[in-house]
Amino acid sequence: MKISIVGGGSWGTTIALHLFELNNSVSVWEHDKKRVKNIQKTRINDLLPIKRIPEEITFTNKLFEILDNPEMIILAVPSHAMRDVCEKINKHKISSNPIIVNLSKGLEFKTHKRLSEVITEIFKFPYRGMVVLSGPSHAEEVCVNLPTLLVAASENVKVAKIVQSIFMTERLRIYYSKDIIGVELGGALKNVIAIAAGICKGVGFGDNSIAALIIRGSAEIMKIAEKMGADPMTISGLSGIGDLIVTAISHHSRNQFVGKEIGKGKILREVLTNMEMVAEGVITAKAAHQLSIDNCIEMPIINAIYHVLFEDEDPLKTVDMLMTRDPKKE
Repeated sequence: MKISIVGGGSWGTTIALHLFELNNSVSVWEHDKKRVKNIQKTRINDLLPIKRIPEEITFTNKLFEILDNPEMIILAVPSHAMRDVCEKINKHKISSNPIIVNLSKGLEFKTHKRLSEVITEIFKFPYRGMVVLSGPSHAEEVCVNLPTLLVAASENVKVAKIVQSIFMTERLRIYYSKDIIGVELGGALKNVIAIAAGICKGVGFGDNSIAALIIRGSAEIMKIAEKMGADPMTISGLSGIGDLIVTAISHHSRNQFVGKEIGKGKILREVLTNMEMVAEGVITAKAAHQLSIDNCIEMPIINAIYHVLFEDEDPLKTVDMLMTRDPKKE
């Protein structure tokens, strides 16, 4: 299959390697010219602990070079760049009726839309279906072939099953789902809870705190997801609690790292300045806070993280506020 991957960061490169090893023709566009030149020269992506990238996988900074009628377009760009990148893709004449696969997790800040909504709003060329591929999947582990499970979600189950069959191996197991809303919201909102987990670590809290945070955070995600039309059971699965656990506890997690640094006393601007990769939970926290207001849903943890990130509230005082709320039934 002829596959074009839009975004050559850690996850986009990992998926490129995975699909190439399955005998697909793979080309990758990356906006960072310096990274592209380095990969072209050394065949190494410094973001990953991997061996050389095969010469047969094309890396380019010119988007048109990968859009010559692909059979599949995979989107692996940060959520804040999704609209702009999709508008650029839409300008090219694509008549191959490709499958669209989104790997990115997040919500668009200005509109609060899920990324699949942004993508389908922009793409005017014919495509076979829109699939979201999500779950607990740090690129650093997938790229060295450690066992990983993901969910391919689409309103078109037939297309979801096609993606399942193309991606699935003995080390990457794919399930399919019709609940694209739940899969996307789980993947996006868990990043905000992961920042909260990092803050807990940064201020010196223990495992009890993290466990409670994960469970109560998943309850908040479930409430907003159900309100927006998702099956709450999806949040109990791989793309919900599964992804939340790995993002909240793993040393690979960028969102947890942001929270940990803030818990140690740094301000958000300082933390982000020193990061090479994007922590999606920062932008998603803004959108999630507004969704809570718009839908009149109580989301105390997510809203507390918004206030810590963007209103410089003290993390320890915020925890005290959460712990001393009125008693409630679980």
